Amino acid sequence: MKITLQQTGQWLAADIQTPISLFLGLVGTGQGFLLESAEVDGRRGRYSVIGFNLLLRLGCKNGKLEVASRDNRLNQLKEYEGMDFIEGARKVMDAIHIEPQGDMKELPAIARGMFGYFGYTTIGMFEKKLEEVLPPENSDACLMLPGTIVLFDHLYNKLCMLNLADNLPVKMDRAAVERTPEAPSIGEVTTIPDKTSYIRNVQKVQEQLRQGEAIQVVLSTRFQASFEGDPFILYRRLRQINPSPYMFFMRLSHITLIGSSPETMVRCQNNVVEVCPIAGTRPRGASDAEDAELAEDLLADPKERAEHVMLVDLGRNDVGRIAEAGTVSVEKFMQVEKFSHVMHLTSYVKAQLMKGHDALDVLGATFPAGTVSGAPKIRAIEIIGETEAVSRGAYAGTIGWLGLDKDSVNLDTGILIRTMWVKDNTVQWQCGAGIVHDSVPEKEWEECQNKGRVLKVTLNATGEADVFTGR
Repeated sequence: MKITLQQTGQWLAADIQTPISLFLGLVGTGQGFLLESAEVDGRRGRYSVIGFNLLLRLGCKNGKLEVASRDNRLNQLKEYEGMDFIEGARKVMDAIHIEPQGDMKELPAIARGMFGYFGYTTIGMFEKKLEEVLPPENSDACLMLPGTIVLFDHLYNKLCMLNLADNLPVKMDRAAVERTPEAPSIGEVTTIPDKTSYIRNVQKVQEQLRQGEAIQVVLSTRFQASFEGDPFILYRRLRQINPSPYMFFMRLSHITLIGSSPETMVRCQNNVVEVCPIAGTRPRGASDAEDAELAEDLLADPKERAEHVMLVDLGRNDVGRIAEAGTVSVEKFMQVEKFSHVMHLTSYVKAQLMKGHDALDVLGATFPAGTVSGAPKIRAIEIIGETEAVSRGAYAGTIGWLGLDKDSVNLDTGILIRTMWVKDNTVQWQCGAGIVHDSVPEKEWEECQNKGRVLKVTLNATGEADVFTGR
């Protein structure tokens, strides 16, 4: 099957607009997404992307593909409905050919892709050995093909409005842009498990580690509170409080995802694969001197260094499964990268993609990241399933885009950490710590609290924190 969609576009000046004002005016409270990026030093990434007028939505129900189409040209894709989700999604992506017109051909691959997320619960669909602990029936994933994409170029203060059909509604609601947002109503934050239970879980896992069952296991804590209001205000706060490489707001019918993640899941640009393990954490200092002292302490900590080296090796092994022989390399090894509330040790692993693999193969070979599971990965995930009291849901999954170009493989996905999700009038988020045999349980609990603090700050922000459409 081959379905060709012509993509037309128009360049417009954007010197009086921002991604926030455009999302408010064009998408409002409808389904759609906003993806943004900030470099480690705080500078904005070149592009922000807004997607709406969803022509196609691929959902996962009981591990099987659901196909919802709003375009007659795509209706024939429903013949793949009911297949295993991964294989069905692969057939859909193989069938769709986007043909950009005119100078739209020069745009980056993100302009021609499917967007969405894979929850942690989808691991069992990629790795059959984990079907028992993470059954496909519980999987949560969604991929979307937006009929309209707004590609906002921060370098030249202009935007490109891209369409896959001629009759799509594109109207700017200026009243929605100018309306003063109402603060949401948020209840008391509770955790699952509590501190006592978490420490007991750490001790239980440490006994398993001493018996040689694994080297490291990442145990997480769930934070949650009742929520009433527009979740987009949380994103507006979070992007200012905690600018990160993967910032996103994705509103769907069944869930809204809000996040500012520091960590790449996996990236592939013109067949070059990259993963960026992050392991080793310290809070930011109150002054430059304290900040430098904490960074020096982090680099000198033997536990943090050993954990980081282990996860770099795990990243190399994951990438090696889909790489051309001899092309795996480590760049920028163990450097300190600083974010708003914490600093991390980070490395970059790259390789040339082996011919015959596609974007879903790249994702499957590396998912989930060792930084949110542990090592060896299979047994660590089994121990997590045996120990954690609640399903991780979206937490530790991945979000981003998978390219549809047929002449090269392109994708860019971030890990769903520093992420909130709103569902059934509840806001939730989750944070984890890597447990090894000599971990101090109380310190691992404190690490979870440090990582979750930025999201608590976001919930509690008031006043001027809600007024920043200029960023």
